[in-house]
Amino acid sequence: MNYTYSVSIPHYNSPVLLGRMLKSIPEREDIQLIVVDDGSSEENVNALKKLQHKNLELVLLEKNKGGGYARNIGLQHAKGEWFISVDADDFFSDGAFDVFDQYKDEQIDCLCFCVHCVDTETGEVTRELVANKNVSKYLADSSKKTEQLLRFHNLESWNKLVSMDFIRKNNICYENCRINIDVLYSILIGMRAERYKVIPNKLYYFTENTDSITHKKRSVEREFQFYLQVQKRNGFYWEMGLRHLPFYRHDILYIPFMLKKRGLRDTISFFRLWWKHKDERKEAWKAYLFVFDK
Repeated sequence: MNYTYSVSIPHYNSPVLLGRMLKSIPEREDIQLIVVDDGSSEENVNALKKLQHKNLELVLLEKNKGGGYARNIGLQHAKGEWFISVDADDFFSDGAFDVFDQYKDEQIDCLCFCVHCVDTETGEVTRELVANKNVSKYLADSSKKTEQLLRFHNLESWNKLVSMDFIRKNNICYENCRINIDVLYSILIGMRAERYKVIPNKLYYFTENTDSITHKKRSVEREFQFYLQVQKRNGFYWEMGLRHLPFYRHDILYIPFMLKKRGLRDTISFFRLWWKHKDERKEAWKAYLFVFDK
């Protein structure tokens, strides 16, 4: 089967929300849907198997291996000319694929678009995403500065429709991790895409709720794991010469950040981990430097 679009959707224990996502995608012969279940419970897998959609393919992983791994599995199964990986608890805007159709025959590597950010329960707008702001800045003034923001501070997967030819030729992939899973993928696209198209249309709904990872209070140990992910980006940004905010984050900024967010006790605990794991910090800094290899 020749597909125009491959839509990959990692899934974990949220079949109802996944159903909403599927309903937002047109039932067309040229759209391939790949749902990668990342080790959901038996009950939720059974519910997942009852969902129906044209050209729906289910990939069931026996164990939970994280969103990055699931995104890569979806990418491996993609057969379309264009690829996008989205989240199961989000959904596309009405007419999103009609807009995609306007660009599907253009000689571009990546089509970047804007998204709505809403409360998953009420549907009310919650905030304007950084990625949207950077797209708007670039469209208003396509300078070197705004292009850097667009390419390297726009680190989500679900606002990019990407050519599969480009992905294959440039070995684009996701990091097999559980935190900030789209960062490496987005950086690789930003580095290697020669034809990067940007449009202001809001074609996707990113949803938030009080139970999401964004809003849950993290343990200090998990906070440190997020810090290590930042160090991976810091190493990349330093090598790129982007040694300033909003790109590079100095460690000293974590003192007021942690004090405000967590209080004195947790701040002390965080920096004990910081001191204890020197080698991990160094390795994290080097993690993305391979993107500069010829």
